[in-house]
Amino acid sequence: MGKVRVPNPWLLVSLGNPLRSDDGVGPHVVARLRPKLGASVEYLESGGDILHLLTHWKNRWVCLVDAVVSNQHPVGDIIAIDGLRNTLAPSLCNTSSHGFGLSEALSLGKLIGSLPERLDIFAINSENLAKGECLSPKVASAVIQAEQVILAHLSLNSGDRNARNESHQKPDR
Repeated sequence: MGKVRVPNPWLLVSLGNPLRSDDGVGPHVVARLRPKLGASVEYLESGGDILHLLTHWKNRWVCLVDAVVSNQHPVGDIIAIDGLRNTLAPSLCNTSSHGFGLSEALSLGKLIGSLPERLDIFAINSENLAKGECLSPKVASAVIQAEQVILAHLSLNSGDRNARNESHQKPDR
């Protein structure tokens, strides 16, 4: 399969620590996407405090991949969220090992005028955030599915940002 062409301005962000089992699912997904997307998107990896996102995502289209723990979804579910239109439930934001949560980063970004133009979040529901390098079986199975979902999403939503309209597909939650 050749590279998928995705015009800028997409910034693909992986959150998570690969040394904390399922918390590393974001980096695993992005590692699978890199050979297919190549230089057609920009990449940002964050294994810790995500405050530095504020300097990278301003006025950008951002696709963010992270692990979450939610009792409302089966382990391995991929939860698509429009991060700017929807309030992020604490159960989807405060369970990772990151020092500062995504919800707080969004609140601070709004306060200081440093938000992305678009923020599409793909969260993989996880079960094991303990120390270790292996993903749990259900989360490992979700990596390939997340890769395909995100490839399709980026390809479908790769139009000129000046010509963008509401017909573009966005995450629904």
